[in-house]
Formats: sequence, structure tokens, C-alpha cells
Amino acid sequence: MERIENIFYNHNFFNGRMISGSKSGYHSRHPKNDIVFNANIFTPTHHKVWYGDLDITFDNKILQDICNEIGEEIIVVSEMMGRFGAEERTYDEIEKNAHIKFIPNTKSYLKRQYSDFEAITIDKMTIIKDKPIGWIKKRVRKTQPKNHRN
Repeated sequence: MERIENIFYNHNFFNGRMISGSKSGYHSRHPKNDIVFNANIFTPTHHKVWYGDLDITFDNKILQDICNEIGEEIIVVSEMMGRFGAEERTYDEIEKNAHIKFIPNTKSYLKRQYSDFEAITIDKMTIIKDKPIGWIKKRVRKTQPKNHRN
């Protein structure tokens, strides 16, 4: 697990990473970006490997590089899907609620497509969330945008 932590660390992705002091302010500055505050990243082998804020629109290149170094797929889930009782759930169960999926050595990642809402119960808590209906492919950026800071 220490090797995985070092991979994230070497890419300046520290556990608990914050991309802004204000979520609403960040959203208003980047209204078209795919942002996941308090995200959790899982792998099939190591389970939960990272948590913090992500702007997938800006971070997808680095996330793909991290995925390539780890050598197995990584998924990004919301805070609610990656915390409360996640340690007891299988990777397949968590993957059903993944928002983003990176696969090693590819030039695109998968983004969940949503429709309507659904209620799911996790550890005696009911969460209303977007209902996933499939995946769409998105191209990984060639470089990190110059105006984005980690």
C-alpha cells in the first residue's frame, strides 16, 4: 500500500487534497467541469487508495498516469459511496456506483452517464443519487492545463 501512496504523492495528489476553499466558488469559476469534491479512489486489489477533491476535467491526465503506474483500473466514487461502510463492500459493489473509471495504458477513460434518480441504502442510511445508465468514453488530455494548480 505504501507504493500506491507514493505514486499519488509523486503526482502531488496528497490525501485530503483540496482544490478550493469554496465549493460553490470553484463551481462558478468552472461551470462546465466534471468536479468531485471529497472523492474516493479504489482499485480492485488495494481497495480504497486515495481521497480528496478532483476536477476530472483538469486531472484526467494525471489520473491516467497514476492508473498506468499502479497497473490496474482505478475508479472514482463520491464521498457517500466511498466512506460509510465501503470497507465491508466488495469492489464490484463499489464499482456499480463509480463516476469515473480509468484503465491502464489507454488514451480514454470512462465517465458514467446518468438518468433520473435512485435511492440506495448504505449502513442504515438512505442516499438519493443520480441513477447510472451506462458509460461514455472521454479522451484523456495530452497535458495538464497551465492554469490549473494542484
